[in-house]
Amino acid sequence: MRVATVDGLVTLFYDGSKPLFNWELEEEWWEEFSLWCNGWDYDEVRDEHWEDWDLSEECKKYWKDRRSWQQIIVVEGVTAIPGFTFRKCNNIKRVIMADTVVRIEWGAFGSCSSLGYIKFSTHLEYIERRAFIQCNLSSVFVPPTCRAIRESAFTGNENLTIFNVPHDTVLGQDVISQTKLLRDSHFEVDKYGNYRDQTQVHNWLKNMNNDNKYSLHRACTSFQPLKEVLLTIVQAKGIGAFKVKNEAGVTPARYLKENPYADVDEMEITRDYIATMMGEYNN
Repeated sequence: MRVATVDGLVTLFYDGSKPLFNWELEEEWWEEFSLWCNGWDYDEVRDEHWEDWDLSEECKKYWKDRRSWQQIIVVEGVTAIPGFTFRKCNNIKRVIMADTVVRIEWGAFGSCSSLGYIKFSTHLEYIERRAFIQCNLSSVFVPPTCRAIRESAFTGNENLTIFNVPHDTVLGQDVISQTKLLRDSHFEVDKYGNYRDQTQVHNWLKNMNNDNKYSLHRACTSFQPLKEVLLTIVQAKGIGAFKVKNEAGVTPARYLKENPYADVDEMEITRDYIATMMGEYNN
């Protein structure tokens, strides 16, 4: 698989030609980790000292490679990301998937603690359990083709405030546990940050922008939002509609900015809105 620097990031072009996760080398690393770990300061031990451990050269190379990647581009032809493929690759910041990907398997990106941006395949159908557990995602836009997201798929993304999911997507238990979106909501959670009423939370996620006053929110979260639709809504509601917050505290402006499938931005809509208003005024 090819590695190159793209936009300043060390990028792996993942083609699925060979497994990237190795159980034996993982176990070797964890055995040594248990000897070095002091109390609960896991991150400090892992990040600062692991290269000094008594590990085989094969294991050191394995971890050095996994920690060198900052961006993953999944190339055309890959249909699935196998389980644990990028687990604990702590320096991955961005993941962009070709539209051939239909499945992301169990724990594929689990504990990628720097992962803050994901663009899914437009043909994605399944996200399996714990696929993105304990990452650093602040927004997730699930394409309309997605049939199911399994248990705890996005648990522990503490900064997650946008989770846009189609109405027909089946959601597993605790999909968004331990996230800011849930913490700031009116729903009751247990001491671990898990929510009790799965049905109510999932219905809220899917319907929070259904009211007519949130029509611009809906348009900005849509798959490949159309400039003409956005402009029509803004002309009816006024340019201030971009700054109106919904129940989750999110504005249309932020939805549009974070939407990885949007080819239009707020500035472009604002420009066209002003031009239209000036034209009407001059006439």
